[in-house]
Amino acid sequence: MIPTIKTNLRHLWLDKLGGVETVSVRNKEWLTLLKEDTRNSLMIEGYFISRAELKEAIENPKYTKVGYKVLGYFDAAIASYELAFQQYKSNEFKVTKSIIRQIHSMMFRGDPNFSYAPGEWRKGELEITGAKIKTASPFKVEEYIENLIDIVNRPEENLIRKVAIVHDMFEQIHPFPDGNGRVGRILLNFILVGHGLPNIAIKGSEINKKIYINALEEADPIVSEILNGKRKKEAFLKPLVQLEDLINKSLAIAMDVIICNRYDKIKKLMPINEVARILNKPVESVRVACSQKKHICSNIDGVVKTHPDLLSPPK
Repeated sequence: MIPTIKTNLRHLWLDKLGGVETVSVRNKEWLTLLKEDTRNSLMIEGYFISRAELKEAIENPKYTKVGYKVLGYFDAAIASYELAFQQYKSNEFKVTKSIIRQIHSMMFRGDPNFSYAPGEWRKGELEITGAKIKTASPFKVEEYIENLIDIVNRPEENLIRKVAIVHDMFEQIHPFPDGNGRVGRILLNFILVGHGLPNIAIKGSEINKKIYINALEEADPIVSEILNGKRKKEAFLKPLVQLEDLINKSLAIAMDVIICNRYDKIKKLMPINEVARILNKPVESVRVACSQKKHICSNIDGVVKTHPDLLSPPK
Protein backbone atom coordinates (compact mmCIF):
# COMPACT_ATOMS: atom_id res chain seq x y z
CA MET A 1 0.00 0.00 0.00
CA ILE A 2 1.17 3.55 -0.72
CA PRO A 3 1.54 5.39 2.63
CA THR A 4 -1.19 7.99 3.23
CA ILE A 5 1.49 10.65 3.72
CA LYS A 6 2.71 10.01 0.14
CA THR A 7 -0.83 10.25 -1.22
CA ASN A 8 -1.31 13.55 0.60
CA LEU A 9 2.05 14.76 -0.74
CA ARG A 10 0.83 14.22 -4.31
CA HIS A 11 -2.37 16.14 -3.65
CA LEU A 12 -0.35 19.03 -2.20
CA TRP A 13 1.95 19.17 -5.24
CA LEU A 14 -0.92 18.81 -7.72
CA ASP A 15 -2.75 21.71 -6.06
CA LYS A 16 0.45 23.77 -5.92
CA LEU A 17 1.02 23.25 -9.65
CA GLY A 18 -2.48 24.29 -10.69
CA GLY A 19 -4.56 21.17 -10.17
CA VAL A 20 -6.38 19.45 -13.02
CA GLU A 21 -6.64 22.32 -15.49
CA THR A 22 -8.18 20.66 -18.52
CA VAL A 23 -9.24 17.35 -20.00
CA SER A 24 -8.57 18.53 -23.54
CA VAL A 25 -6.31 16.43 -25.76
CA ARG A 26 -4.60 19.65 -26.73
CA ASN A 27 -2.83 19.39 -23.38
CA LYS A 28 0.22 17.11 -23.66
CA GLU A 29 -0.04 15.61 -20.18
CA TRP A 30 -3.70 14.69 -20.65
CA LEU A 31 -3.02 13.22 -24.06
CA THR A 32 -0.39 10.98 -22.45
CA LEU A 33 -2.89 9.81 -19.84
CA LEU A 34 -5.63 9.24 -22.40
CA LYS A 35 -3.35 7.19 -24.63
CA GLU A 36 -2.19 4.97 -21.76
CA ASP A 37 -5.78 4.62 -20.53
CA THR A 38 -6.92 3.54 -24.02
CA ARG A 39 -4.00 1.22 -24.76
CA ASN A 40 -4.13 -0.62 -21.43
CA SER A 41 -7.91 -0.92 -21.29
CA LEU A 42 -7.87 -2.55 -24.73
CA MET A 43 -4.99 -4.84 -23.69
CA ILE A 44 -7.14 -6.15 -20.83
CA GLU A 45 -9.70 -7.12 -23.48
CA GLY A 46 -7.06 -8.92 -25.56
CA TYR A 47 -6.27 -6.18 -28.11
CA PHE A 48 -2.49 -5.69 -27.96
CA ILE A 49 -1.48 -2.31 -29.39
CA SER A 50 1.94 -0.69 -29.10
CA ARG A 51 2.30 2.99 -28.26
CA ALA A 52 3.44 3.64 -31.83
CA GLU A 53 0.40 1.81 -33.26
CA LEU A 54 -1.93 3.72 -30.95
CA LYS A 55 -0.39 7.04 -31.96
CA GLU A 56 -0.80 6.17 -35.63
CA ALA A 57 -4.43 5.08 -35.14
CA ILE A 58 -5.33 8.32 -33.37
CA GLU A 59 -3.46 10.69 -35.68
CA ASN A 60 -4.36 8.88 -38.93
CA PRO A 61 -7.66 7.10 -38.25
CA LYS A 62 -8.05 3.82 -40.09
CA TYR A 63 -11.37 2.11 -39.58
CA THR A 64 -10.16 -1.46 -39.36
CA LYS A 65 -11.53 -3.99 -36.88
CA VAL A 66 -8.96 -2.94 -34.27
CA GLY A 67 -9.11 0.70 -35.39
CA TYR A 68 -12.76 0.86 -34.39
CA LYS A 69 -11.85 -0.45 -30.93
CA VAL A 70 -9.10 2.16 -30.48
CA LEU A 71 -11.07 5.13 -31.77
CA GLY A 72 -14.29 4.04 -30.08
CA TYR A 73 -12.63 3.88 -26.67
CA PHE A 74 -10.54 7.01 -27.17
CA ASP A 75 -13.49 9.12 -28.35
CA ALA A 76 -15.83 7.83 -25.62
CA ALA A 77 -13.15 8.53 -22.99
CA ILE A 78 -12.50 12.08 -24.20
CA ALA A 79 -16.18 13.02 -24.29
CA SER A 80 -16.90 11.39 -20.91
CA TYR A 81 -13.96 12.95 -19.09
CA GLU A 82 -14.72 16.39 -20.51
CA LEU A 83 -18.29 16.10 -19.16
CA ALA A 84 -17.01 14.92 -15.78
CA PHE A 85 -14.53 17.80 -15.67
CA GLN A 86 -17.28 20.34 -16.40
CA GLN A 87 -19.31 18.79 -13.58
CA TYR A 88 -16.30 19.12 -11.27
CA LYS A 89 -15.76 22.79 -12.16
CA SER A 90 -19.43 23.64 -11.54
CA ASN A 91 -19.65 21.41 -8.43
CA GLU A 92 -22.45 19.41 -10.07
CA PHE A 93 -20.99 15.91 -10.15
CA LYS A 94 -23.61 13.28 -10.89
CA VAL A 95 -23.84 9.92 -12.62
CA THR A 96 -27.12 8.95 -14.30
CA LYS A 97 -28.36 5.96 -16.30
CA SER A 98 -28.29 8.09 -19.43
CA ILE A 99 -24.58 8.90 -18.88
CA ILE A 100 -23.73 5.20 -18.53
CA ARG A 101 -25.74 4.37 -21.64
CA GLN A 102 -24.11 7.22 -23.53
CA ILE A 103 -20.59 6.01 -22.73
CA HIS A 104 -21.47 2.65 -24.27
CA SER A 105 -23.22 4.25 -27.23
CA MET A 106 -20.26 6.53 -28.01
CA MET A 107 -17.90 3.58 -27.89
CA PHE A 108 -19.81 1.41 -30.36
CA ARG A 109 -22.07 3.65 -32.43
CA GLY A 110 -19.70 3.75 -35.44
CA ASP A 111 -18.47 0.16 -35.22
CA PRO A 112 -20.00 -2.02 -37.98
CA ASN A 113 -18.62 -5.11 -36.24
CA PHE A 114 -20.80 -4.48 -33.15
CA SER A 115 -23.90 -6.66 -33.55
CA TYR A 116 -26.02 -5.16 -30.74
CA ALA A 117 -27.81 -1.85 -30.19
CA PRO A 118 -25.29 0.58 -28.62
CA GLY A 119 -26.41 1.87 -25.23
CA GLU A 120 -29.09 -0.78 -24.66
CA TRP A 121 -29.09 -3.09 -21.62
CA ARG A 122 -28.56 -6.77 -22.34
CA LYS A 123 -31.54 -9.12 -22.57
CA GLY A 124 -29.79 -12.44 -21.94
CA GLU A 125 -27.50 -14.16 -19.43
CA LEU A 126 -23.77 -13.42 -19.64
CA GLU A 127 -20.53 -14.94 -18.36
CA ILE A 128 -17.20 -13.15 -17.89
CA THR A 129 -14.45 -15.05 -19.67
CA GLY A 130 -11.43 -15.73 -17.46
CA ALA A 131 -12.94 -14.47 -14.20
CA LYS A 132 -14.92 -16.10 -11.38
CA ILE A 133 -17.46 -13.30 -11.24
CA LYS A 134 -21.14 -14.20 -11.48
CA THR A 135 -23.04 -11.56 -13.45
CA ALA A 136 -26.52 -10.34 -12.62
CA SER A 137 -29.70 -11.68 -14.13
CA PRO A 138 -30.82 -9.50 -17.08
CA PHE A 139 -34.06 -8.95 -15.16
CA LYS A 140 -32.07 -7.29 -12.35
CA VAL A 141 -29.91 -4.97 -14.49
CA GLU A 142 -32.13 -1.88 -14.18
CA GLU A 143 -32.57 -2.29 -10.42
CA TYR A 144 -28.88 -2.90 -9.81
CA ILE A 145 -27.81 0.05 -11.96
CA GLU A 146 -30.08 2.23 -9.81
CA ASN A 147 -28.37 0.82 -6.68
CA LEU A 148 -24.98 1.63 -8.24
CA ILE A 149 -26.03 5.20 -9.05
CA ASP A 150 -27.29 5.64 -5.49
CA ILE A 151 -23.86 4.62 -4.16
CA VAL A 152 -21.80 6.70 -6.60
CA ASN A 153 -23.83 9.89 -6.03
CA ARG A 154 -23.75 9.55 -2.25
CA PRO A 155 -21.39 12.00 -0.48
CA GLU A 156 -18.46 10.00 0.84
CA GLU A 157 -15.03 11.05 2.08
CA ASN A 158 -13.28 7.80 1.09
CA LEU A 159 -13.32 8.37 -2.67
CA ILE A 160 -11.00 5.47 -3.53
CA ARG A 161 -13.22 3.00 -1.69
CA LYS A 162 -16.27 4.40 -3.44
CA VAL A 163 -14.58 4.04 -6.82
CA ALA A 164 -13.54 0.46 -5.99
CA ILE A 165 -17.06 -0.49 -4.85
CA VAL A 166 -18.75 1.08 -7.86
CA HIS A 167 -16.30 -0.47 -10.32
CA ASP A 168 -16.81 -3.96 -8.92
CA MET A 169 -20.59 -3.38 -8.83
CA PHE A 170 -20.57 -2.44 -12.50
CA GLU A 171 -18.57 -5.50 -13.50
CA GLN A 172 -20.94 -7.74 -11.51
CA ILE A 173 -23.96 -6.16 -13.18
CA HIS A 174 -22.37 -6.35 -16.65
CA PRO A 175 -25.33 -4.37 -18.01
CA PHE A 176 -24.46 -4.48 -21.72
CA PRO A 177 -24.14 -7.47 -24.07
CA ASP A 178 -20.49 -6.49 -24.79
CA GLY A 179 -17.96 -3.81 -23.84
CA ASN A 180 -18.64 -3.86 -20.08
CA GLY A 181 -14.97 -3.93 -19.06
CA ARG A 182 -14.13 -0.89 -21.16
CA VAL A 183 -17.27 1.04 -20.14
CA GLY A 184 -16.62 0.14 -16.49
CA ARG A 185 -13.10 1.55 -16.62
CA ILE A 186 -14.31 4.76 -18.29
CA LEU A 187 -16.99 5.06 -15.60
CA LEU A 188 -14.31 4.56 -12.93
CA ASN A 189 -12.35 7.43 -14.46
CA PHE A 190 -15.50 9.53 -14.87
CA ILE A 191 -15.84 9.47 -11.07
CA LEU A 192 -12.17 10.36 -10.51
CA VAL A 193 -12.20 13.25 -13.02
CA GLY A 194 -15.53 14.43 -11.61
CA HIS A 195 -13.74 14.83 -8.27
CA GLY A 196 -10.81 16.80 -9.67
CA LEU A 197 -8.38 13.92 -10.27
CA PRO A 198 -6.78 12.59 -13.46
CA ASN A 199 -7.96 9.48 -15.25
CA ILE A 200 -5.95 6.34 -14.58
CA ALA A 201 -4.74 3.40 -16.65
CA ILE A 202 -5.18 -0.04 -15.11
CA LYS A 203 -2.22 -1.88 -16.60
CA GLY A 204 -3.12 -4.52 -19.18
CA SER A 205 -0.06 -6.79 -19.36
CA GLU A 206 -0.71 -10.46 -18.52
CA ILE A 207 0.65 -10.23 -14.98
CA ASN A 208 -1.19 -6.97 -14.26
CA LYS A 209 -4.39 -8.30 -15.80
CA LYS A 210 -4.24 -11.22 -13.33
CA ILE A 211 -3.75 -8.79 -10.45
CA TYR A 212 -6.77 -6.79 -11.65
CA ILE A 213 -9.02 -9.85 -12.01
CA ASN A 214 -7.91 -11.20 -8.60
CA ALA A 215 -8.74 -7.82 -7.07
CA LEU A 216 -12.23 -7.88 -8.60
CA GLU A 217 -12.78 -11.46 -7.43
CA GLU A 218 -11.64 -10.63 -3.88
CA ALA A 219 -14.10 -7.72 -3.77
CA ASP A 220 -16.93 -9.79 -5.27
CA PRO A 221 -18.56 -11.24 -2.07
CA ILE A 222 -18.55 -7.88 -0.26
CA VAL A 223 -19.85 -5.93 -3.23
CA SER A 224 -22.49 -8.56 -3.97
CA GLU A 225 -24.12 -7.80 -0.63
CA ILE A 226 -24.02 -4.05 -1.33
CA LEU A 227 -25.51 -4.65 -4.77
CA ASN A 228 -28.40 -6.57 -3.26
CA GLY A 229 -29.05 -3.80 -0.71
CA LYS A 230 -27.95 -5.87 2.31
CA ARG A 231 -25.09 -3.57 3.32
CA LYS A 232 -26.27 -0.19 2.02
CA LYS A 233 -25.74 1.67 5.30
CA GLU A 234 -22.40 -0.05 5.99
CA ALA A 235 -21.23 -0.07 2.36
CA PHE A 236 -17.99 1.81 3.04
CA LEU A 237 -16.92 0.10 6.25
CA LYS A 238 -15.07 -2.92 4.85
CA PRO A 239 -12.00 -2.25 2.68
CA LEU A 240 -11.57 -3.85 -0.75
CA VAL A 241 -7.84 -4.21 -0.11
CA GLN A 242 -6.48 -5.38 -3.47
CA LEU A 243 -8.74 -3.25 -5.63
CA GLU A 244 -8.21 -0.10 -3.56
CA ASP A 245 -4.44 -0.66 -3.65
CA LEU A 246 -4.53 -1.12 -7.43
CA ILE A 247 -6.54 2.07 -7.93
CA ASN A 248 -4.31 4.01 -5.53
CA LYS A 249 -1.13 2.97 -7.36
CA SER A 250 -2.65 3.70 -10.77
CA LEU A 251 -3.75 7.12 -9.53
CA ALA A 252 -0.27 7.83 -8.15
CA ILE A 253 1.22 7.09 -11.58
CA ALA A 254 -1.29 9.42 -13.30
CA MET A 255 -0.78 12.23 -10.78
CA ASP A 256 3.00 11.88 -11.14
CA VAL A 257 2.73 12.34 -14.92
CA ILE A 258 1.05 15.71 -14.38
CA ILE A 259 3.22 16.80 -11.43
CA CYS A 260 6.53 15.87 -13.10
CA ASN A 261 5.52 17.30 -16.47
CA ARG A 262 4.74 20.65 -14.87
CA TYR A 263 7.64 20.74 -12.43
CA ASP A 264 10.11 19.96 -15.22
CA LYS A 265 9.21 23.36 -16.68
CA ILE A 266 10.19 25.04 -13.39
CA LYS A 267 13.24 22.98 -12.50
CA LYS A 268 14.66 20.23 -14.66
CA LEU A 269 13.98 16.74 -13.35
CA MET A 270 16.92 14.42 -12.74
CA PRO A 271 17.60 10.70 -13.21
CA ILE A 272 17.33 8.63 -10.04
CA ASN A 273 21.10 8.26 -9.59
CA GLU A 274 21.58 12.04 -9.47
CA VAL A 275 18.77 12.46 -6.93
CA ALA A 276 20.27 9.66 -4.79
CA ARG A 277 23.69 11.40 -4.86
CA ILE A 278 22.17 14.73 -3.76
CA LEU A 279 20.20 13.03 -0.96
CA ASN A 280 23.21 10.87 0.00
CA LYS A 281 21.08 7.74 -0.29
CA PRO A 282 21.80 4.40 -2.00
CA VAL A 283 20.61 4.47 -5.61
CA GLU A 284 18.79 1.17 -5.20
CA SER A 285 16.69 2.42 -2.25
CA VAL A 286 15.57 5.44 -4.26
CA ARG A 287 14.86 3.24 -7.29
CA VAL A 288 12.73 0.84 -5.21
CA ALA A 289 10.84 3.72 -3.59
CA CYS A 290 10.09 5.09 -7.04
CA SER A 291 8.93 1.73 -8.38
CA GLN A 292 6.60 1.36 -5.39
CA LYS A 293 5.33 4.93 -5.93
CA LYS A 294 6.56 6.00 -2.51
CA HIS A 295 8.30 8.88 -4.32
CA ILE A 296 6.83 11.23 -6.89
CA CYS A 297 8.53 10.30 -10.16
CA SER A 298 7.73 9.69 -13.80
CA ASN A 299 9.16 8.06 -16.88
CA ILE A 300 10.43 10.91 -19.05
CA ASP A 301 11.63 9.82 -22.51
CA GLY A 302 12.40 6.32 -21.26
CA VAL A 303 14.22 7.45 -18.09
CA VAL A 304 12.64 7.52 -14.61
CA LYS A 305 13.16 11.01 -13.23
CA THR A 306 12.25 13.06 -10.19
CA HIS A 307 13.57 16.03 -8.22
CA PRO A 308 14.67 16.32 -4.57
CA ASP A 309 12.05 19.07 -4.07
CA LEU A 310 9.26 16.61 -4.93
CA LEU A 311 10.13 14.31 -2.04
CA SER A 312 8.76 16.76 0.53
CA PRO A 313 5.76 19.13 0.69
CA PRO A 314 5.84 22.26 -1.50
CA LYS A 315 6.82 25.54 0.15
